[in-house]
Amino acid sequence: MNHRVLSDHFGSVKRKLLEYAGHFDIARHGDIKGYGREALVQEFLATHLPDQVEYLSGEVLDSDDNRSGQIDIIVQSKLHPKIPLFGNIHLAFVDSVVAAVEVKSNLTTQHLTAALDQCKKLKALRRNIILESSPLAAKLTTVPCIIFSFKGPKKDTLINSINTYANKHKISLNAFCPDMVVILDEDYYICKNDGWQFPVTPKPGAYFRDWAGLPHENLVGLYNYLNNVIQAFAAASPRVDISQYFDKSKIRSADA
Repeated sequence: MNHRVLSDHFGSVKRKLLEYAGHFDIARHGDIKGYGREALVQEFLATHLPDQVEYLSGEVLDSDDNRSGQIDIIVQSKLHPKIPLFGNIHLAFVDSVVAAVEVKSNLTTQHLTAALDQCKKLKALRRNIILESSPLAAKLTTVPCIIFSFKGPKKDTLINSINTYANKHKISLNAFCPDMVVILDEDYYICKNDGWQFPVTPKPGAYFRDWAGLPHENLVGLYNYLNNVIQAFAAASPRVDISQYFDKSKIRSADA
């Protein structure tokens, strides 16, 4: 069967990512496997996305000093200020962040819960910028959050687990739900029905859309979505007001 050039390209990239990810199983320690797979995803993003962004690790904070907790990959604008801690580990101003990616080797129930907890913290940060796409797409007022897993559950199981999390914590999907979840070896991804990836479907209760094309093209979703977000961020040209992060700052006295 003949496919379009980009289809063949991303199919080949997907096979390589899964092969390299499997190679890390030779390591005994789980952290080594995890770091290796994070590096694979970061390498894919860095070689495919525009050069005006860079890839950090660390925490995102807002002007009230609320923090996201550890984020695997922070996609940040190169035109904005940074707070380096050491090497590639940073604190990132929330209005400098284009998107955040959580990487999992296998999205088990436990790992999904941890990832959703992380997304909830990230979505709760106060952000001053609004990203806009087409007139029919929803405005993005929080940091776009993506979960990327090399292995994971079937689509219906994933969606049911996300809804179960919302019911258990009695919160809305918008308060924690990732904007996209990619399960690489299950040949699908899901995304919000908000117009940033597909046209919005008017079906009542349709919070998610999913990829229904060629199985090997599910990696294209991540590529396309992040390109859309990066372009919207560049068009918004947000400004980071450093003074907000020092407002009402207090220095403790020596005997405090």
